[in-house]
Amino acid sequence: MSSSINPTDIARETLKQLAIRRIAPTPDHYEEIYHGIAGTPEEQRVHPLARLLEERIASFPRQSPELLRNLDQFRRAIRAGEWERTPELIFRCVDLQGGQTQLTRGWSELLREFIRQWDLRNPAYPATRKQDSLEKVLINFGSDPAALNEKLDGLVRAWSETTSSSDTVEEILPPGAIAAETMQVSGETGGGHWEEWRECLAQALDLGLAARLTHYPDLAIDASALAREAEGVQTENDLRKFIPRLKKFWIRLELTNDQEERLCDGLLNLLRLLTDNIGEIIVDEEWVHGQIAVIQNIMSQPLDMRLIYDAEAGLKEVIYKQSVLKQGLREAQTSLKSVLTSFIDRLGTIADSTDLYHTRISMYSDQIERSNNLADLKNVLDNLTQDTRSMQLDVVRTRDELVQARTEADEAQSRIDQLESELRAVSEKIREDQLTGALNRRGLEESILIETARAQRSGSPLALVLLDLDDFKRLNDTRGHSAGDKALIHLVAVVKALLRPTDRIARYGGEEFVLLLPDTPLAEASMAMMRLQRELTRRFFLHNNEKVLITFSAGVTLLLQGEPGNKAIDRADAAMYRAKKAGKNRVEVENPPSVP
Repeated sequence: MSSSINPTDIARETLKQLAIRRIAPTPDHYEEIYHGIAGTPEEQRVHPLARLLEERIASFPRQSPELLRNLDQFRRAIRAGEWERTPELIFRCVDLQGGQTQLTRGWSELLREFIRQWDLRNPAYPATRKQDSLEKVLINFGSDPAALNEKLDGLVRAWSETTSSSDTVEEILPPGAIAAETMQVSGETGGGHWEEWRECLAQALDLGLAARLTHYPDLAIDASALAREAEGVQTENDLRKFIPRLKKFWIRLELTNDQEERLCDGLLNLLRLLTDNIGEIIVDEEWVHGQIAVIQNIMSQPLDMRLIYDAEAGLKEVIYKQSVLKQGLREAQTSLKSVLTSFIDRLGTIADSTDLYHTRISMYSDQIERSNNLADLKNVLDNLTQDTRSMQLDVVRTRDELVQARTEADEAQSRIDQLESELRAVSEKIREDQLTGALNRRGLEESILIETARAQRSGSPLALVLLDLDDFKRLNDTRGHSAGDKALIHLVAVVKALLRPTDRIARYGGEEFVLLLPDTPLAEASMAMMRLQRELTRRFFLHNNEKVLITFSAGVTLLLQGEPGNKAIDRADAAMYRAKKAGKNRVEVENPPSVP
């Protein structure tokens, strides 16, 4: 069809064709029919990110026949819409260049998240800005796979933030690369923009660096002095004098950064030793072990201020609740001690009364032997009866007091047990996702270890499900992030209400959740997910008194004995993407290698 036709007419015809052919109105189907009607050339249908990746792979320095075969497979997969194959193919191409050790994030996971963030609409990072950032990273780090992996991971993290600053790429690129690029551009632009570049460099030194070097007064002073000197650069001769000083400053700054990294590593090692030592010393305090686990989890991954702030908030809440509960625990223990003290005192009183009674009985026995008339015997009998009655009253009173003491002791012990249970429950909160109440990553890892051990002992199957809410981004964009948060809470509530108490649900990231279903074969797990989908259609999510239908796509697999949890999650992830591609709101099954 001619390209001069109005795009509105093409869109209307596309929707008509979807209805006539009874094809699910997914974005992929819409795009395919739209391009067919518009007569879009095949090359123009390729995703812009895919074209960039093709160009970059084609420019790799080590062009081997195997690399060319992988590149050809990558192109065919892109044009066939087989996106799930692309991360592995890109990984192979990069791996052929060597240098795959100590990556910040696995290439498969990184590229999947990269593609997802590229497609997400973010007002702070429009497509043109993302493309510029990607090109700068590829130019500076394309020859170093490890550094490229680290910088691409930094880009993905920056794009995933809800807010941003204008210096995202500058934070990712090293100072040397920025300075070199700045000087190169300055030389190419000529005199027309010289004043602007000079002013930008001075502001970067003064506002961007000097203000952040308060802990290093000498560097802060040098940065301010360089800013003043940059403002005074007027000729090429001034620039030649200024550049060596600037390079020397960058070297000093880089050395300082290395010192800070070593200092952070040293402090982390000290903290790691401290938490390990506390964990060895404290045996019975289970709630303390939970908090130690959170700190150890933070230390086991790259430092992230948002992660630290979340952990700090959670630990503060736990510590506050622990202080309240421990105060009640101390009061209950004090009460129990008081009861035990009263019990011991009463036992002493009973012993004294019994000794006195025995003494008087002996005295009455002697009086009876010496008595010669009935009057004396009557007096002895009256006294004996009175003492016996007094002894009986003491015993009854003591019995009542001991019963009361036993009741108070039982209540105090019950209170202690309840407080300890609450304290353990409060400590367990650090294993939960604060928003939804599902398990977090730490809780998921512990549950996988527990359930795999139980499945191995019993020989029963353990199903693992990865589910992802459909069109979650559109829900956030149209109704706000608060609606998205409430939708996640609603989903977890429905899952917990429908599934068994032994089943576990954990938030894996964003709108993704992992379910562990003990003693559940693949077929039953798939049916359980379908029942959950039907239940979600019945239990509408209410937002501002408006019914909103939320659905999910799920991938189901089995967790094998001795298999790392991440491998099973990867299989479920592949099945889940097939469900997304097949039209969403579906459940797909992925058999493990050993299951036919």
